Amino acid sequence: MIEKIIIKNAIIFPEINLELQPGLNVFSGASGSGKSVFMQSLLAAFGLKDSNAEFQSTLLSAIPINTQEYGIEYEENEEIILNIQKKEKTRFFFNSNPISKKTLQAILSPFIKHISLKNATELEEQNILHILDLSIKGEHQENLKKFKTKFQELRQIELDLKELLEQEKQITELKEFTAFEIQKIESINPKIGEYEELLNLKKHLSKKEKLTTLILKALECFNSFQTIQQALNALNLDSQSLDNELSDTQAKLENELEKLQNLEEINPEEILDRISSLSDLNNRYGSIENALSHLQKERIKLQEYHNISFNKVALQEKQAALKQECLELATNLHKERLKYQNDFKNKIHTLCSSLKLKSPILSLEKGELKSDGYTYLDLNLANTQISNLSTGEYNRLRLIMMCLESEFSPKTGVLILDEIDANLSGEESDGVAQVLKTLSKNYQIFAISHQPHIPALADAHYLVSKNDKHSQITLLDNNGKIYEIARMISGSKITKEALEFAKTRLGLSSEY
Repeated sequence: MIEKIIIKNAIIFPEINLELQPGLNVFSGASGSGKSVFMQSLLAAFGLKDSNAEFQSTLLSAIPINTQEYGIEYEENEEIILNIQKKEKTRFFFNSNPISKKTLQAILSPFIKHISLKNATELEEQNILHILDLSIKGEHQENLKKFKTKFQELRQIELDLKELLEQEKQITELKEFTAFEIQKIESINPKIGEYEELLNLKKHLSKKEKLTTLILKALECFNSFQTIQQALNALNLDSQSLDNELSDTQAKLENELEKLQNLEEINPEEILDRISSLSDLNNRYGSIENALSHLQKERIKLQEYHNISFNKVALQEKQAALKQECLELATNLHKERLKYQNDFKNKIHTLCSSLKLKSPILSLEKGELKSDGYTYLDLNLANTQISNLSTGEYNRLRLIMMCLESEFSPKTGVLILDEIDANLSGEESDGVAQVLKTLSKNYQIFAISHQPHIPALADAHYLVSKNDKHSQITLLDNNGKIYEIARMISGSKITKEALEFAKTRLGLSSEY
């Protein structure tokens, strides 16, 4: 709950320092006293309105919210301080951590509710069906949980199957292209290092005749080798190292000559064609190694394409089985909902009567499978659809749904209302007061009121008053409540009858 709020320099409020109460908190006062200004500041604390103050600080008791995904550390038993500073720009802080207005809204949205215009989820078909489900006893909740799990599996399989069918539309073209890629590389059948060897061979072929001539001339020189050896021996000079060098050189030349003579059997055009083919692979894949790696991947891909038909059949069988299981579970859910339909409608009817709303018409019909079964719920007030209700009717029906949800599944939170009883008759306002009192068992409620019915049931009644240019907010004691409710009844000239009525509504003795 909101424990305390401090506001400084908010238009007509120089300073507000309020310790707030649990339950139903009501603010009243003459027109123009500043009630809406305060309410805007209160909403601004949670990022729901623009701040109208230079500074404000709001203290919240520990609340069950999750801040981890936003990178903010928070323990569940920890108090929260929300600060707003407004100078050149407005800055928000969550326990001293700077935070954006949007993130502040997201963190606190499960805990803070603001009822104003037709902007809520409470009257969406899915939420009303959820409240009906909460009212059902027995194994219904477990069956609903099981259905949601199976339905999620079904949706995933449908997505997988859709993707597979999209692939299948292109499968013929993809298979042909992949097979072509494989055939092209396999037909060349490249070997690692072959390209470099062939380039070297090409170099020898281009110089074959010139090299052969040079080698033959060089070998002729070795005919003079014996003359040189004899001269060295005659001079008693060592010729062994020269003999070895000349023998090695002669052997190398003869070996190279043999290689060149073997080239006679090689077709240069075949070599050039082979080099061209390997060059194409290098240009396309970067290297022969990459081409061979690509070949292996394409073989695997082609096998996957061949498996698509098999996988499609398997997925279709699994989809059919899951859909049947979901239909059986949805049927059981629908039957249970039909059993509780009248009880649920009667509860809505009772609350509608107290709020002077038209009788509800509730129908449950079968439809397509969705996340909560195949039950489609339609709620109207008499012949008026929810979307066509007036703002007052819409918000009162919204309160009814919140009241029912809190009955079946108690929650805690803060509920902020605009002038919920504006333009309502006395009976309608009294009905709203009763519903708010029920909700205040779970929610801390803040409401502006112009009629006596809600203040009469309030746990805390605040008077917003204006002196000269400035306004202030005062928590009323019993005497203050009596005079303020009497003013709301009779106007500035408070009558004795109005005072007696106020005492009666507040359950106080005539001694006050």
